[in-house]
Amino acid sequence: MSEDELFSNKASDVYEIYSKILDLLKTIGPFEIEFKKTSIHLLSKSSFGGVHPKKKWLDFNLVTNHQIEHENITKIEQVSKNRFHNNFRFHSEDELNQEFLVLLKESYQLMS
Repeated sequence: MSEDELFSNKASDVYEIYSKILDLLKTIGPFEIEFKKTSIHLLSKSSFGGVHPKKKWLDFNLVTNHQIEHENITKIEQVSKNRFHNNFRFHSEDELNQEFLVLLKESYQLMS
């Protein structure tokens, strides 16, 4: 699957949110992008983020060692003793605030 295929038939905001997340990550450190069938994995030494493009929004799964309390969280899944998948739902890039950047950096460092 390619980036174009994953974002085709999606609202333009969905790609803009994804692009903004990549820009934020470039300020944190090097990372790899792995395209899956319906999602994109962001990796340092291991996966710290999952991008799930939807028709009108972007779900972003952030891996942490604790539950996150944030207004954009739709679901939290504890996958092991010290690993949580925190699902954010973003409808516009304006929602990618400083608080999210701090959480993104924390997750990146945890998985590096």
